[in-house]
Amino acid sequence: METTKIITLASFVYIDKIESFKKYLQKRFKINYENIFQYSFYDDSKKILTYRIPLKNENKIDISSLIPPTIIVHKKGECFYTINALNKLIEFIYNLDSGNINHLEYKIEWDNYQNKIILIKNDELKIIDIIKDFSEK
Repeated sequence: METTKIITLASFVYIDKIESFKKYLQKRFKINYENIFQYSFYDDSKKILTYRIPLKNENKIDISSLIPPTIIVHKKGECFYTINALNKLIEFIYNLDSGNINHLEYKIEWDNYQNKIILIKNDELKIIDIIKDFSEK
């Protein structure tokens, strides 16, 4: 029996490469333009593009081959996050030492993180404001 798992990806794309990247996603993964969402953030030279890719039968995807920098993200409301960043956020909020922690026992006030992307960069927690670009399709 064939199963499909949907993953959400976020790519950090230079502004002058957005159109060609969208065309690549459409051709390679059959993703329609209206299913690619664009966000502005502090780096005026780039945008964050989010989109979902179906993986059949537990296939793996080499995310680094997507180029530009792309990460697997999860979404809660209008907040995107990586699992490692969420765990680090919980450790920060609750003043926990890293290690053998059941992160599921701790609650996050998601309202505080709407219109943000939560990442780890250079082993440091980053909470970045994002603004959805409604004018782009």
